[in-house]
Amino acid sequence: MDVKTRKTDMLIIGIVFVSSIIILAAAGQFEDKIYTVFSKQGFLSWHLILELLSIIMSFCIFLIGYFAHDRQYTLREIILASVFLSVGILDFYHTLSYQGMPAIFTPSSAEKATLLWIAARLTMAMGILVAGVIGHNKKTSVRKRLFLLFPILWTSIVIYVVTYYLDYLPMLIIEGKGLTPLKIALEYLIIFVLAAAMVVFGRSYFKNQQSKGYLYIVLALIISIFSESAFTMYTSVYDTYNMLGHILKIVAHILFFKALFVLNVQKPYSELYEAERKLTRYADNLEKLVKQRTEEIAAANDKLLQDLDYAKNIQTALLPERLPNTEAIEFASRYLPCDRIGGDFYNVYRLDDNNFGVLIGDVAGHGVSAAMITVFIDQNIHVRRLYEDGSIRVLTPKQVLTNLYHRYNKMNFPEEAYTVLFYAVINTQDKTLTYSSAGHNMLPLILKKDGDVRVIDLQGLPICKLGRLVDVSYENTEIKIDSGDSLILYTDGLTEIDRRNPDTFNEQSLAEFIKGTKDLGAEDIASNILDAYFAILNDRARLDDVTILVAKLL
Repeated sequence: MDVKTRKTDMLIIGIVFVSSIIILAAAGQFEDKIYTVFSKQGFLSWHLILELLSIIMSFCIFLIGYFAHDRQYTLREIILASVFLSVGILDFYHTLSYQGMPAIFTPSSAEKATLLWIAARLTMAMGILVAGVIGHNKKTSVRKRLFLLFPILWTSIVIYVVTYYLDYLPMLIIEGKGLTPLKIALEYLIIFVLAAAMVVFGRSYFKNQQSKGYLYIVLALIISIFSESAFTMYTSVYDTYNMLGHILKIVAHILFFKALFVLNVQKPYSELYEAERKLTRYADNLEKLVKQRTEEIAAANDKLLQDLDYAKNIQTALLPERLPNTEAIEFASRYLPCDRIGGDFYNVYRLDDNNFGVLIGDVAGHGVSAAMITVFIDQNIHVRRLYEDGSIRVLTPKQVLTNLYHRYNKMNFPEEAYTVLFYAVINTQDKTLTYSSAGHNMLPLILKKDGDVRVIDLQGLPICKLGRLVDVSYENTEIKIDSGDSLILYTDGLTEIDRRNPDTFNEQSLAEFIKGTKDLGAEDIASNILDAYFAILNDRARLDDVTILVAKLL
């Protein structure tokens, strides 16, 4: 955290702290002028509105924390979610039990509502303190449903005891006299715990280990402290100090809501914006690098700007401009990105006089993040080795995928991001196809020269962030091919035309269709497949990137 930001945040905390002191001190200083006991009907209306707002915010905080746990798995977030679920339930019953409200199970009363209030505030203070002590990035493998069970069990016990055993519990308020020493002592205990939680979250935030949301938690805890202070001063449940305490409470809940709900909802959009900025910066660096090393795409690099619309030009430049056709083998490809930039990629490598490498892959999703990973793969996939004596060693598909998997796991990519791909080496002299798959989900097809279609079964782990957990093992598989045979590779966008009717154009339909192209060249086969796709697509919008790669042995 830079010095300027630290000073600004300290100033904000100081302003909130001083403002809260001024408000509470002014209430005491001018008590003879502003103190009043509101009418029962008027106070209950405002009390109901303020409490329902805080209850709704508590439940929203619970929902975002509970359902985000499937992605984050952080212990602190799920504990905070459980705490605010408990607070929301107890505040809801406190509101219904307030003196003057209709009877729920047993008659409403000041004593019943006050006990529920203390239970809710203690639960919140202790829960936030415990969450603050736990490390921000500490993960948990405990099922999140267990964190749902505790607040339900705890609040059920509290509500049952307060409802049916009220006479056995110590008095916290005496009508006509005011608060008991026990009630005031409990409020000071809550204030102490809130102050401890404030210190814990404050230290974590200013060590630059937390997100901006934890600054709002510190501010909310400060206001909660002064809210509880107001609840040590009232004598009637309808008086000025009680109303002031509820107003400060709703302000604190708004800050909790901002910290734990609003910022979490905004987080994906903030991350997307940051990804766009990183891609723009990367584009600038890539432009300089490409200008130094190659003249082949110099014209395209000159057009690279910081604007995201030019990212498509970068990705297109990474695809092969010309395929290495020879007298022994012919290649053809078709590529249609779904959005401005896509997640599909392919390439064909001439490894030596007789060996050709073919690559096709699909990054999960499409858009900015997928494009960034395709750039990484293009720069980090190595299909052969050149030695100082000029000799060349062709790497097997297994070696290529294993090397790429380990390189990928050294990068700081999101854990949920992954790539599926297929890489094969075609030997035109031995008439062999050696291949390996990293989770490619579309089975390659071999169109025999007599019209039969052979489906190649695939296995293998996708390129993903499991390097610390899984010892990856890719395998080479070799099959014989004949002159006149065609290898047809494609991504799932080709068959994903209508999600409501997945059989509109499936793998079986494609295999049946290509039988009629057995006498055509690679270019005509690719064109015919694409024409069939557009005919079936009709006026529907494309759902995913479409990539087709055909290799025909002559």
